[in-house]
Amino acid sequence: MLATLPLVLTLTAPAPAELESAVRAIFDDKCTSCHDEGDELDLAGALGRLTEIKGATGAVMVAPGAPEASYLVTKLVGGAGMEGDLMPMGDDPLPKAELDAVKQWIAALPAGAGADASEAAAGGDAAALEAELLALFDDKCNACHGEGADEVVLEGSLAHLTGVKGANGALMVVPGDVEASYLWTKVKGGASMQGELMPMGDDPLSDAELALVRDYITALASAPAGDGDDVSGGATLEVGAGGLGGDAGDDAPARRDKPPFHGTFQHNLPTTAGLGKRKFEFRIDHRFGRVGTERGAFGLDAGVVMSVGFAYGIMDGWDVLIRRSNSRKGYELGTKYIPVRQEAGFPVSFGGYASLEYFRDYATNTANPVSGNFQAMLSRLWFDRWSTMLLVGYYLRTNHAANVTVDLGDGPVAAKDTRNSLGLGLASTVWLGQRRRWGLDLEYHLPIPADRLHYNGGRADPSGANIGSWSLGGSYSSGLHLFQIFLTNTREIHTNLYAPGGQTKNPFENRGNFFLGFNLSRKWTFKGSRNRKKNAKNKKEER
Repeated sequence: MLATLPLVLTLTAPAPAELESAVRAIFDDKCTSCHDEGDELDLAGALGRLTEIKGATGAVMVAPGAPEASYLVTKLVGGAGMEGDLMPMGDDPLPKAELDAVKQWIAALPAGAGADASEAAAGGDAAALEAELLALFDDKCNACHGEGADEVVLEGSLAHLTGVKGANGALMVVPGDVEASYLWTKVKGGASMQGELMPMGDDPLSDAELALVRDYITALASAPAGDGDDVSGGATLEVGAGGLGGDAGDDAPARRDKPPFHGTFQHNLPTTAGLGKRKFEFRIDHRFGRVGTERGAFGLDAGVVMSVGFAYGIMDGWDVLIRRSNSRKGYELGTKYIPVRQEAGFPVSFGGYASLEYFRDYATNTANPVSGNFQAMLSRLWFDRWSTMLLVGYYLRTNHAANVTVDLGDGPVAAKDTRNSLGLGLASTVWLGQRRRWGLDLEYHLPIPADRLHYNGGRADPSGANIGSWSLGGSYSSGLHLFQIFLTNTREIHTNLYAPGGQTKNPFENRGNFFLGFNLSRKWTFKGSRNRKKNAKNKKEER
């Protein structure tokens, strides 16, 4: 594609704004990890500024209409007039196609064009500004407002914001009218703002970032007809006061741009919800001791099982995780892939979860220290209020009992139990409130065949009822955080331990095996790559 860029640019004779957009994409890929806001040479902001910035030799960075006189070109191609390192520093030189794109952009700038003229031209290009604004939202906002969010979505086309109302009744974006746009109010503040200043829980937007929001809204006034059309089909969506946006009112059309479940797990079972690209999650799962234990204070003073885990979204629909439980001192390395997602426009969500587990308890106390799991999930959000999921799981080597024995008639003898287990899981949530942050959650896991609920390889209670493992509780999502609290009949958390044949007992033996539990997760956008590059640059400057 890059190889054909110069030919395409020559044949179509694009406007300077279009050429600048192509150059900006090159800079975003190769340069702005160091040369962004706060750097002496900012290549992430309006590029018109480069016409008024001089390089180390005194030559202007960009001389409109004269690529060979521009120090920017000298720093990219090298030559006698260059000081310092060739750019991009520490990377391969720009290929010819990208160099030609930079030169053509400079050549297309009208002679005498300065920062004001260039920025004005860019300000009229709503599409180029929208691309910059989307990058800003991805960095600062989309942990809550990404694809499938309960709040207003800030990914994809932003045109729908012209048809969405904020908590004060104003439209999120009024083309050409910054002060009347509730988006501006939520990031800038003001008397008419309700709820918290955005980004919630983070530093306010910088002056340069606020300027980008302002320029985008202003540029929409001169955008071609249809650029700001309401893609919601004419419906005006009301957004809540607590966040940047919210969900449609009860009389609005049912939305299909969010996943069936808020969390990546229901209570134990994985769901079809993913983190999203470059999203990072930290979670704590906790189960108190058995309710009803003597002097157990409703389980609070009894034995505890907990798990701490980290997950990362490699791409939309593909997550990886690692977690550790004190039960059997187990580690689980898992991956979830959801190629079919309802929030992406499909009628259902479908995917799978697979994991490898290692239990490092004493060898004399844990059989089958290495095991694995495979689960397939099918889910759907119904009527914008009710989520359901069906799961089929196959679990390898689930018997982790110490000193496994078998009696063939001559007395018990030591044995190995490497049998696998099959289970059928169900999960359901009913969403409450206008903003659908509260949920009533149910989870059920049934062994197959149903009359063989076994524990550590054998029948948990041959004379008792075999009803499988279950949990019932509630949840609250703030976008960044998800908190779940519930009552369950298994205090195991990792997959191979709560599986049939693992360590979940029958709920009705010894006055009932009931446990209080909670899960808490927090997610945010991962920005490690950019920070590492900037730190490396700072260290080099210090040297």
